[in-house]
Parts: sequence; structure tokens; C-alpha cells
Amino acid sequence: MKNVTKFIFCASLMALVMTSCQNENSSQDNLQSDVTTAIDDKNIIPGQYIVVFKESKIASASKQLGKTMFTDRKSKAASVDRITETSIKKINSVLADNNVDRSKVLNYYTTKISGMAIKLTDAEFDKIARDENVESIEFDRRVELPKFEVENVTTLNDAQRAPQTTPCGINNAGGFANGSSKNTWVWVIDSGIDLDHPDLNVVTSSTYAKSFVGGSANDCNGHGTHVAGTAAAKNNSVGVVGVSAGASVVPVRVFGCSGGSSTSTILAGINHVGRYDIAGDVANLSLGGYHGSGCSSSSSYRSALNALSNGGTYVSIAAGNSSANAALYDPACINGSRIYTVASMTCGRSFSSFSNYNMNPVDFIATGSSVYSTYLNGGYATLSGTSMAAPHVAGIMHARGSGPRSSGSVFNRGESYPIAVR
Repeated sequence: MKNVTKFIFCASLMALVMTSCQNENSSQDNLQSDVTTAIDDKNIIPGQYIVVFKESKIASASKQLGKTMFTDRKSKAASVDRITETSIKKINSVLADNNVDRSKVLNYYTTKISGMAIKLTDAEFDKIARDENVESIEFDRRVELPKFEVENVTTLNDAQRAPQTTPCGINNAGGFANGSSKNTWVWVIDSGIDLDHPDLNVVTSSTYAKSFVGGSANDCNGHGTHVAGTAAAKNNSVGVVGVSAGASVVPVRVFGCSGGSSTSTILAGINHVGRYDIAGDVANLSLGGYHGSGCSSSSSYRSALNALSNGGTYVSIAAGNSSANAALYDPACINGSRIYTVASMTCGRSFSSFSNYNMNPVDFIATGSSVYSTYLNGGYATLSGTSMAAPHVAGIMHARGSGPRSSGSVFNRGESYPIAVR
């Protein structure tokens, strides 16, 4: 017996409804009814799905490589690529068996999960859902960068005339450390990074710095550059300094200039990181959106992020900016080894009014209100959001080569949130 789930979010009810086809004889009418209901969700992309295959049928590179630990990124990529070639052939065979044209595939996922993003008619969905190789199918969703407030902007010229400052969030995180000599990287899965920002050590090789929304990995939004600076701005006497100062930051651009993306695009970014990451790397995901009940068990991010962390990469995730339960927001809801969801506090160590809450799944709290960091065109800006809190933890983990320590706590809604420190 197989269990194929489709996740249906009804905007009018603001709740997640999950239906499960418990056997291969479920009626086509029921499946097509689910598709119709799901179109009511403003975030769902009609006719577009994320399909995950059973590891027992089409194993991901992560599964096949097992506990193999790589220190050379190109060597790892070569091993992953051999598996990817075979996996894509198997996926295409499944499509052929179900009379689905492979041109409908938007992305193949082979490194951390085995799956694909694909456009399907209702009839094609019905066939794929009943295939013995399929573990699950969920609707693809539109994703927007969490809303953030730009409080001020400093130009490069103005910043160069002023001495370097250590933002309060860095002090709250236990100060900065020298991260410039480490061979591990901070992958910023975001809107890109200002590739020639003088205060950042950006990995600009197109092998690693990738855009999945067209164009280059250069940031035209500002969000990703700000995130990168908090984690890793250089200790160079100008601008600001990051927690793991001078660490190599890699832009994985999954958001366009306006901050729009999709779950399938973000998974493509994670798949890319999984091709090259080595133990001790850090991935920062200052992104996400509402999912609803059952988020931690049904999110498509769950298997991908768990496989990423099980391979030795540390993951920092923003809790979200909706003053709501983080357990309902994706991927903030994900728990796992080396995966840390981060809420936001002020410089004075009070809980930020906008921050999502709930110590299950939140792991730590860091400064996210009025954070000064790198920005577009070589400049700097002050922004607020849990997106700004998460990279403090990313920097901590890069500097330590392990999860954060805690020192002190912030009390909110009857819960105590440990403050992440180096």
C-alpha cells in the first residue's frame, strides 16, 4: 500500500487540509476534486507540482553516498553528477511509462532528495500519483521574501569616511571571530549577493554562485546582501563586521528583484548546494511562508533540509515575521540535526513584536530588529526582520564549526528563548 499526499490550503479557511489516497484504487474523481479545491489558495501555482520519489526506488545522491565525507568540492560534484545522470534517466522512464512528456519537467532534484517539479494536467497527475515509484506529490507554491523594513541606507562613499562599526547584534552574539581562513562556506539561499561589495568575501565563480531566477547571482533586491554581511562582513576597518568575519559567502539566487519565487525554485537552490557542500558549511534560509497544520511532517523542504544537515551542513532558518506560531510556517517548522530556527529580539534583548514564536520549532533567538549590515551598490542599510536574526546564527555556526551556544534568554508568551552566542 502506498500513501500519496496532496496538500491543500484553502484561503477562506486559512487552514491546511490534507487528503491522502490510501491505495492505488482511489477514484480519479476524488483526485481531480482536490486539484479544484487547491486552486482557491492564492499561493498555489495551478497545475504545477513537486513530486518526490521513494528512496528505495530512485535513491538520491545523499542516500547513495551515505556517510562518505568529502573535503574537495569538485570531487564531490563528480560523484554526485554520476548519480544524477542515472537518477534523471530513471525519472524520465517513470514519465515515459505514464505517457508524460519530459519537457514538462521544470527542475530535477537528485542531490538531497530524488524528485522533480513538473507541470501536469489532472489526468497526468492521476497517473503519476498512482505510480509505485512516487512517495508524495504536493502543489508548488509562490513564495515571497518576508517583509522587511529598510530603516536607512548609507552609501559606500559615506561609509568609507566613517570607522568600522560593530553592530549590536554581533555583540549580542558574543562578538566576531576571524572566519577568513576557513575552507568552509556560508551559502546564502536568497536574493543573491552584491558580487563586488568591498566588505564581503563573495565566491563569484559561476560554478558555485548561481541564479535560479534568470540572470546572474548578483543581488538586485538587497535582502541577500544584508544577510551575507551579518554572517560574514570583513574585519577591515570600514563599514561593519560580521560574526564570522571574512568568511566566504556564496550567493544562491532564488528570488527575483521584487522578492518573488516558488517552493520549486528554492528546492532547486538547495539541490545546487547539495552538489558542492562539505561538512562544516552553513546554509542560511531567511525565507518562507504560511503552510498550516502538519507543516513539520508534510513540508517538501523536510527531506531536503534533513539530508543537507545529515551530510554535515548547518542550516539557519528565519522564524518568520507574522507575529504568529512558527510551527505553521515553512521551512521554519522543520526540526532536525544541525537545523536551527531563529526568532528575533531587539538590541536591548526584548522579543521583537513582528517575530514568529513557539519554542517548537524555534531553537534560538538573535538580534533582528534594526540590524545594520551590507547592502546594494557597496553600501549599508538598517533592516528589521527574522531574516536579519537568522544570519547571526549562520555566522556563529561557521565560526564555531558546530551549533550555537546560548547565554541568557528572552521571555515571551510564557516561553524562554535562549540567546544564540558564539
